[in-house]
Amino acid sequence: MKSRWLVIVAFLAAGCASTSPQTSVLGPQKQLPASSDIADLRSQLEEARAAMVARETAPPVPVAVDLDAAVSMPIPDNHFVKSAVVLFSSSLKSDIQTYLTRSARYKKMIEKELAEAGLPKGLAYLPVIESGYSTTMTSRAGARGMWQFMGETAREYGLRVDWWVDERADPERSTRIAVQYIKDLYRQFNDWPLALAAYNGGPGRIQRALADNNVTTFWELCDLGAIPKETRGYVPTFYATLAIASDPATYGFKLAKPDEGSLARVELQGPLSLKYLAQVAGVDADTLRDLNPSLRRGIVPPGRASVRVPAKAADAIVARAASLRSEDTDLTVCSYTLRDGDSLKKLARSLGVNVDTLLAMNGLRSPSRVSEGDSVYLPVRSRDLGTLLHAEAVYHAVEKGDTLYSIAKKYALTVDELRDLNDISRGEKLHRGQKLRVNAPRTLTAGGM
Repeated sequence: MKSRWLVIVAFLAAGCASTSPQTSVLGPQKQLPASSDIADLRSQLEEARAAMVARETAPPVPVAVDLDAAVSMPIPDNHFVKSAVVLFSSSLKSDIQTYLTRSARYKKMIEKELAEAGLPKGLAYLPVIESGYSTTMTSRAGARGMWQFMGETAREYGLRVDWWVDERADPERSTRIAVQYIKDLYRQFNDWPLALAAYNGGPGRIQRALADNNVTTFWELCDLGAIPKETRGYVPTFYATLAIASDPATYGFKLAKPDEGSLARVELQGPLSLKYLAQVAGVDADTLRDLNPSLRRGIVPPGRASVRVPAKAADAIVARAASLRSEDTDLTVCSYTLRDGDSLKKLARSLGVNVDTLLAMNGLRSPSRVSEGDSVYLPVRSRDLGTLLHAEAVYHAVEKGDTLYSIAKKYALTVDELRDLNDISRGEKLHRGQKLRVNAPRTLTAGGM
């Protein structure tokens, strides 16, 4: 169709350019097209004219804007904000458009939480500059999730962060906590630029900066360079995002329609692998992982837990909920009751894992916290546990001239592995005849995917 329009435009242009009555725009008479060609050309011209008329009379196509968000929070007329808009509209344009498009997946949910808390709708765009709406992003400082919570703050506000689960990556739960945290910051500062700065840099730092410099506004702190560079850029870029959302076409952006995907939460008894759950639900395993980014190991944790699933799969899962755990052959963790002589260190050596992994799995601070009769979770399939625990050990008798390094090298171990296998502390000397275990069990990786 494009080439047809080019032909028509070229024809009309040639006709308008000809002013001599003696010259035909079609050239000499002998080159006139056949009558069938003229009829076809006339048909094309009529189609073009009809299309132009229709375009003139058709209602304009609405451009998605978010005026409600912009009205909810006045955008400062500040040179920092204007500079951020220019940056977003030029070198960062592709990234910002990606984030705005991705926001459609979560925006309705975020706006609902904001409305219930009585907070401005515009705050739904804060994740644009936090994480680009990525639920699994982790910063160099350890902040994680769409709202980039540090572990300490997340736990303080009630999110679960442990070996099994990191609810900073749960979109609904982290949003609920983020909204509460932002509300608390606004109560403290009673000013949005300062509250936003505190979200990024910490309320204590912002409060000290205000007191130390005897000022009252974020913009004064910026002019004085009294707060970190990252925070000085954080607030203007948020307002730049809000300005773009309120008039995207002007800046060359588009807002996507909110995602209407239908999801449900089902309560299940863990541990249970998402891989097996996906089979039961008849959904793609990657889809189920994406819906549950807070399940760090791809495993529904021990006890009752809520899992996000496509709504169409919820009934099938609920119907088999009681038997899922016993049917799951993909699960790579199992429960074990300690017997006489067992310890976490010995179990770790037998399984080929670090004792810290066992401590983290079981929420323990010290190996001495468990003893005979206690049950712990281990990162191994139940069917493989017996073989690993009763694997025959191979030993090396220390001879004159042996060192940890020479022994480890002989048996393709590292010195640290040799130390761990034999509980040898740093600085401890070897003696002739000492027997050292030199066969490390295969390394295990705990996870349900």
